[in-house]
Amino acid sequence: MSALGKEVVDVLARRRAGGPISLTIDEVDQILSGLGIPLGGTKAVPVPLRATRMHFSGTKWLKPDHPDAQGHPLVDAADLPEGIRPDADELSPTTDSDGDGQTPDIDEQAGPKARVPFSFEWSPQPGVNGIGSGRNLRGKSTLLNVLMWSLTGRCPQFQNDVRSWIEHVEVDWKVGAERLRVEFHAVDGVATGQVVRVAKVETDTRSMVLGQFDGADFEGVMGSLMMTRLRLENIPVWTDTAARVHAWPAYSSSFVVRANQLDPIVGNEQTIGVRMMQMFIGTDWAPVQAATMTARRGMDKARAAANDKAQAAGEAVEASRSAAEKQVTDLRTTIAKLPAGTPDVQVMLNAATRASDLAREVHRLEAKLIAQTSLAGTARQQLKALKAHVHTSYEDALAARFFHRMRPSVCPRCAAQVTPERQAAEPDKHECSVCTSDLNLDALQSDVIVAASVPDELVAGMVARTSEGEDADAEDGPADEVDAAQTAVTTAEAAVAELTAEITALTNERDGAAALVEVGSEFLSAASERRAIELDLARAEGALGALTRSSDPATVDPVDPMQLAVADAAEQVLKKWVKSDQDPMLARISADIERLTQSFGAENLSGFALSGAANMALRENGVKQKYSGLTDGEKLRVKIATAIALIQHGYVEGIGRHPGFLVLDSPSAEEMPEEDLATMVKALRDVAGEAEMQIFVATRNAAPLVELLPKANRVVAEGNSYVW
Repeated sequence: MSALGKEVVDVLARRRAGGPISLTIDEVDQILSGLGIPLGGTKAVPVPLRATRMHFSGTKWLKPDHPDAQGHPLVDAADLPEGIRPDADELSPTTDSDGDGQTPDIDEQAGPKARVPFSFEWSPQPGVNGIGSGRNLRGKSTLLNVLMWSLTGRCPQFQNDVRSWIEHVEVDWKVGAERLRVEFHAVDGVATGQVVRVAKVETDTRSMVLGQFDGADFEGVMGSLMMTRLRLENIPVWTDTAARVHAWPAYSSSFVVRANQLDPIVGNEQTIGVRMMQMFIGTDWAPVQAATMTARRGMDKARAAANDKAQAAGEAVEASRSAAEKQVTDLRTTIAKLPAGTPDVQVMLNAATRASDLAREVHRLEAKLIAQTSLAGTARQQLKALKAHVHTSYEDALAARFFHRMRPSVCPRCAAQVTPERQAAEPDKHECSVCTSDLNLDALQSDVIVAASVPDELVAGMVARTSEGEDADAEDGPADEVDAAQTAVTTAEAAVAELTAEITALTNERDGAAALVEVGSEFLSAASERRAIELDLARAEGALGALTRSSDPATVDPVDPMQLAVADAAEQVLKKWVKSDQDPMLARISADIERLTQSFGAENLSGFALSGAANMALRENGVKQKYSGLTDGEKLRVKIATAIALIQHGYVEGIGRHPGFLVLDSPSAEEMPEEDLATMVKALRDVAGEAEMQIFVATRNAAPLVELLPKANRVVAEGNSYVW
């Protein structure tokens, strides 16, 4: 049974919202464990971390005119190691514009390099260690980068040439009473090596391999070794989407204070500033509170996700309801537009039969009409021909009568005179008085003058016409034929007119019957369509009714209410416990921060109050101010003071998790003149004398380091010299 479980049971028993809950301590402990919440606090005792030796070596590749290149062999560009060697196209011959194949001058960067081996070794001391140079880019940051590379397992941001120069690294670390050596070979920033524990047994030095790494797993090996030895616990936090655990990378980055990375006030991870501060202060229940809050945020996230899902489902139901309402309205509108009434099917069938019968009768009459029309046409043609024949006969008779009785006096051909004697001789001589042709005697007897050479049938016709002409007034034969033909035409045309009228009447009757059938068909189709739409309407109304009766989808709570109640109660308990333990410590730490900040030269800042939310309230020249409102130079002083105050707190109180290792990279870069840097270094030295810690300060202002630090505690390159 845990103390936390016991307190949670009491809180649940007194709960008002939702009513009290009765659980046993064992049941609460089981729920807490299931949520990943530790049942007990952890006594935080700081474990010192110190760098005792650092060594790195390799090869510098310098320009021939570099001061450090004197006396070292030159290597052609083509023979340089990969990564140092220039691109191949810089070395390949090229053809100029004239095509003569001459090789242009090689760029200076692609020229030969001096091979300069180097080896650096230093044994940092407890307290303040300084790394300085008279100018920038003299290698001081490289020392810090190598140191942190061996500690974190992550290659820092070296300059490209420096990263390729470093070939071997060894750093000895003292972790509590244990001595670890991190050694590795490096190829362009990729490390391969091992971590060994070094122990002296009498006069012998013995080592045991604790871990090996090759490239990307270096950071993981260092994390697993350092987290347990420094007694650091994972920091669980809940991000926007999921739980995340911060471990060695977050802790190790907090050991470094850089002038260009001043937020948050504790550590370098903005999202875990509060957790980092709680871990370093060393409140026993801080890790348990972090785990509880993470579990609780996870429940909130799950519940929010369920609410979002239910809301989405409700919106989907509402959209479906609106669609169903629209469908019902549209179907009702469609039904209203359909013609009303139901057709009489028998009437439709009778009309269809009648229309069919009439169509056949019309077809029969039309065939008869065609025949009768043809007959009428024939009668008209006959009448016309008969009338033409009568007219021709009449004209022929008149012509014959006229010409045969003529007595020409001259020849129509040659104008020779026809004498009376010749004319009188025609009956005797039987020859024409004009052309002297022999005459047809038979025709002559009928008083028809015609040559004997004319065919008999023509002669007979002429004789007959002459006779008809003479008897025309007494005979009615041809006139009777014309009348008969006219009567036949009139009769045929009357029959055509009668048939046409009958066909027209029957056609109108047929069209009426067909129209009745068509109207009935339209009604029948409309009735069928109405039935189909009415079925669709019934289904749509049923769906709408179901959607209207159903309520919005209820949220399915994925969180066990009992677990939520226990987590809430635990969070309340732990918040009170942590605050109770932390507030007195924060008051003392705030006082130390104020003292240290003012000793660093920021005497205008006072009234420091570091809150449990890792926020800093203070006064600047008596006016209320926040950490975020300070200048970068002031922030730097306050951040350094906060880190040292946490270390000092751990040493004095004997609690906390900060290992007392701190790196200050280029503090003078932020508005810190040399005299203020000297003040800070002196203050750091005094603090380090009071509390066990190791601080590295890298700065371009080397004078305060030389003046204030022992020779063993500093590496200084003066003037134009290089640190290594």
